[in-house]
Amino acid sequence: MMMQLSHLQSCQLTCGHRLSSLRPTLLPGLHAAAPRQRRQQHLLTRAKEGDSPKGDWSKDKKSKEDGKLVESMKKGGLDKATAQRILKVWEETGASSPEGLRKLLLGRSLRTVGTVALQLLLDAGASWGAYSTGNSLGQQADFFGRVGIQYLAYFLGSYFAIGVVFDLFTLGVLGTSAFQYSTNSGAFLKAVQDVAGSGREGGGLRIAEKAATAVNTAKVAGALNTITQMLKEGMGSSSSDGTAENTLSNLSAFLTLQKAEEKGFKASDYGLDDAQAGQIAVIFAKYDLNDDMRLEKSELNSLFRAEGQQLDDNEVKAAIKLLDKNNDGFIEFDEFVQWWQNKVEPKEAEMKV
Repeated sequence: MMMQLSHLQSCQLTCGHRLSSLRPTLLPGLHAAAPRQRRQQHLLTRAKEGDSPKGDWSKDKKSKEDGKLVESMKKGGLDKATAQRILKVWEETGASSPEGLRKLLLGRSLRTVGTVALQLLLDAGASWGAYSTGNSLGQQADFFGRVGIQYLAYFLGSYFAIGVVFDLFTLGVLGTSAFQYSTNSGAFLKAVQDVAGSGREGGGLRIAEKAATAVNTAKVAGALNTITQMLKEGMGSSSSDGTAENTLSNLSAFLTLQKAEEKGFKASDYGLDDAQAGQIAVIFAKYDLNDDMRLEKSELNSLFRAEGQQLDDNEVKAAIKLLDKNNDGFIEFDEFVQWWQNKVEPKEAEMKV
């Protein structure tokens, strides 16, 4: 027993001596590992916060790409007013976020791709049929005009074959565009917002309002009432002969009324008969230059100037606000009739536009 205790003590002394001899060697390694661990932890923290050299490089690259996209849009003819109209349309269709815009652009692209793909099949079928006809004619017995018909078949086959090539190219362009805009809808949306002006926080599509200008609504309302009075007086004294100009005006008025009735317009709802509604439609159609059944700002201003009313840009905007009942920024035919029938009475002395 005493011999076993003596042996155990000697082993403990030996192990203690060995650990003591290894301590100077282990401590520098442990001291060196500690800074490495702290540096790795620091780099990991910076990476999580996005403050890493690679993250900065990615941000710079993305910023440059966004800038190039904005410049390419401007060079392509996208101005501030057009960009604002595009954003308004997107918002009305529910594309108020990058994901919504992605779905919108992808859906439209796929519909266009489907149309072109159908055209491709038709062109391919026509080309194959024409070449088959030409080959069949070449194997038949000679008859009068066979060679001419054969050459015509080959010509048509070549023509439709060119159409196939063009359709394939168009499909490639559409596919590339669909992929680009659907996968980069966020950058595309931001680029249009940058062209249109500073956007709202949170990715919304509304454009920051410009500083509002106060407009004297009494002056604008007076001008609107004067214009309708002058139009009514001019309509009563206008000639109704059968000249080509009057015939064209009557045709335009008929088409305008027809379109309005398709949208639910009824002359009786406004205390008018068909003849009176037709006379109003003549004037409306005269200034509805693009025949879209609504007067935009430039068309309405043309009407004002034709009747001798000189309104500045802000006053024209105020006039639209007074007449525009559904707040879509245009004067539609039913709103034009309401203006014609009713005196404009502003609710407030000034209006912000």
